[in-house]
Amino acid sequence: MKIYNENSLTNLANSILKHFGAKTYHDTIPEIDEVLKGHKKVVAVLFDGMGQNIVRKHLKEDSFIRSHYLTTINSTFPPTTAAATTAFLTGKYPIETGWIGWDTYFKDYDCNVILFRSTNYNTGERLIKDGEKEIADVYYPTQKLFELIEKANKDVKTFCIQRYPIQGNGPKRLLSDGIKQVTDAMRSCDQCFAYFYWDSPDREMHDLGIDHWKIRYQVKKAQRFLKKVAKKNPDALFILLADHGHINYKAFDICEHPDLFSLLDKPISMEKRAASFFVKEGKQAEFAELFNKYYGDYFELWSKKEILEKKLFGEGEPAKGVIDSFGDYLAISTREYGIYDSVNTIQYGRPFKGHHAGGTDAERLIDISIFNK
Repeated sequence: MKIYNENSLTNLANSILKHFGAKTYHDTIPEIDEVLKGHKKVVAVLFDGMGQNIVRKHLKEDSFIRSHYLTTINSTFPPTTAAATTAFLTGKYPIETGWIGWDTYFKDYDCNVILFRSTNYNTGERLIKDGEKEIADVYYPTQKLFELIEKANKDVKTFCIQRYPIQGNGPKRLLSDGIKQVTDAMRSCDQCFAYFYWDSPDREMHDLGIDHWKIRYQVKKAQRFLKKVAKKNPDALFILLADHGHINYKAFDICEHPDLFSLLDKPISMEKRAASFFVKEGKQAEFAELFNKYYGDYFELWSKKEILEKKLFGEGEPAKGVIDSFGDYLAISTREYGIYDSVNTIQYGRPFKGHHAGGTDAERLIDISIFNK
């Protein structure tokens, strides 16, 4: 699998930082830099999972979104919400932020932690008490675009608008509350940056796959939102992006091969399509041989050394402790399959029909469209 750390969500974020006079951490994207020139109001609109393959599948070439296409960029690795949205909101790569997957192994807790929730992925147990800081804030504190921009330029106001209940005061309905909150923000200032996040169509695709008519409905709903909100705010530049694409999905249960499963020292972590394995001492070679025997047609197996040397999770200084989160091997899906273990994954409950986080172009590529240029 080729590594794509350039022309990514991280670089897009740095273009926005540069535009508002804030410190940058990595290269910018020249095409984005050019289109930002002269705009005092900028809105980045992120529809979760609405990568290139989803937009081009469900919208015609002359549709509103596709007719405003500017360029195509890369997600992060892995192309998954936890890693990708954090990369965009910080201007840093997953290796720098520590957000490397949906759940991450933490040495101090000796379990897989869902960073968004501070819970044990395999048991559902809440790992902190009420009132305590979230685990991510303790271990991987970050400065987001909002703080960086306002610190660098006191004339600029910033806004974060995310769907309720992700954000307590966020919009509940896309075409009414969403448009109103963005419009209110744009009309409240002369210079501003806003980030708007909506968790569709990703939410529906996990349950239904990418071909269902409800996915087309959600994509067209996103298009109606953009058309209306851009018209209401002609003095604001709107940048449409996604965090990743999505594919139809099937899962292998590693427990079907007891000889392979018995070599694991800990539950599988990170992502089902980018699965991290901690292997029992001295069993690494045997594990690799058996894994490739059973799953070599569906996954690429990378060693921890290869992951770090080839900078799979991006450039920059690794976040403190993040190296401990990587197991001995990482299996990257090259087809429609993921892998889990039914013994430890009690939360597997509803099998997904659509997923992401693997090594395909469909998951990686993101089309950027620009409105009110």
